[in-house]
Amino acid sequence: MIWLAELPLELQQELPPMTISVHAYSGRPADRLVGINNRMLREGDFVVPGLKLEQITPEGMVFGYKGFIFRRCVK
Repeated sequence: MIWLAELPLELQQELPPMTISVHAYSGRPADRLVGINNRMLREGDFVVPGLKLEQITPEGMVFGYKGFIFRRCVK
């Protein structure tokens, strides 16, 4: 798994800006959620078509986009 900054530059430029307003991690996956761009999302939801929130971790989130799996820290 790679960091967002390690994605190829052209893919980084395709991604929408993401403003994280809420990050709630729990040991129970059903209780995890994040607020991205004024939307509350859970694991498996799409931020925009093609950009999937794969996992919410204690430090941030894991996303899937065009075959790449990458992570982003909350801070």
